[in-house]
Amino acid sequence: MIYRIIQPAPHLRTFVKEYCLLHFVFDKNTPIPVKPFPVRPQQSIVFYLQGCVKALNPATRTSTLFAKVSINGPQLSRFDFHLSPDYLMFSVDFQPGALSKFLRLHMTSDFIDNRIDAEAILNPDIHQVHERMANANQYERIVQVAEEYLCKRIQTLKTDFQPIDRIIRLIADNPTPFSVDQFAGQSCLSISQFERRFTQQIGIPPKLFARTNRFYRAFLLKDQNPDLDWLSIALQTGYTDYQHLVKDFKQFSGSTPNSLLLAHAQAPERILGIG
Repeated sequence: MIYRIIQPAPHLRTFVKEYCLLHFVFDKNTPIPVKPFPVRPQQSIVFYLQGCVKALNPATRTSTLFAKVSINGPQLSRFDFHLSPDYLMFSVDFQPGALSKFLRLHMTSDFIDNRIDAEAILNPDIHQVHERMANANQYERIVQVAEEYLCKRIQTLKTDFQPIDRIIRLIADNPTPFSVDQFAGQSCLSISQFERRFTQQIGIPPKLFARTNRFYRAFLLKDQNPDLDWLSIALQTGYTDYQHLVKDFKQFSGSTPNSLLLAHAQAPERILGIG
């Protein structure tokens, strides 16, 4: 069993931020804990290599069974994942704004809170990539197959990175309050052009993108530093006060900060002691 964050090869880092590899096996007679999946800013292509994911939206009570290779666009709602007892997943997490370039598509509203079957957008070769990864006899081979595919596709893209790409990364890395006017100027665009181009590339407007990044940074900081108090978490991640943080937690996770952390502590990889 394994839970590992893996850095991509240097020649892929313009597009790919990191990989996530998760594999666990539960006794079939043991109930599998639900994995809470709050709003997060990463946009990914996820390969479900063993088992499957059934996702429940607690707010709408609707459930979805993810395709074997899913494209994850902007996520603005919480989902609770119900996973198979034998579960193997490999996620390619893209740099902010890079998934749109990789797909050669704008991130329209169809991508929001959706896991789109990759075969509907990428050519059928993605199915063969999935099969090769699923049949790999080593974790390292899974990464190798993924990088071979990514490198081959990226080489076919006629993509130039522009000033707005730097601004998108800047907002993702430092999601504190900012001036749209200033960032538009630094992108060599008018305000309306900047907001339109940003939304086309990310799927949501700049201010909302900053909020989702700020929320997720606060969530991770507390998860990794459980003894740090919530006020310190709020101030370190750009919130004006604790109540400001609570408001975002309720919107983006459907629960209070402590309730989300308690649920996350019961996720399958935590129960197994691998993540």
